[in-house]
Amino acid sequence: MKKLLTVDEYLDLYLLAGELGDQLWQNEIMEKLNNGEYITEHSLKIRNLWDKYKKVNMEMLDLYRQLQEDTSNEAVKEKIRALKQQRIILNRQIQKEQKKSQLQHLKTK
Repeated sequence: MKKLLTVDEYLDLYLLAGELGDQLWQNEIMEKLNNGEYITEHSLKIRNLWDKYKKVNMEMLDLYRQLQEDTSNEAVKEKIRALKQQRIILNRQIQKEQKKSQLQHLKTK
């Protein structure tokens, strides 16, 4: 999977390439920017939310494994409940941001 950077990140790299005197690298960066090969700040926000969601899932998986070893561990059960709530909140945020993204996309057409 190709990792896209934000425009700001590409511009930072462009300046670095300039400081290093690497004209070829600067040209490659400009080509990517001109071709739209970058991620928008909005898309980055969605990607970060998904990363948080995946992290919560991994934490829950670890806690469920702990719970299999000791089914009466109330502290683990409470952590799982809290993570479930966090996952619900993240899911709502993701849906909200994706709807915004779709609306933005429709406006630009």
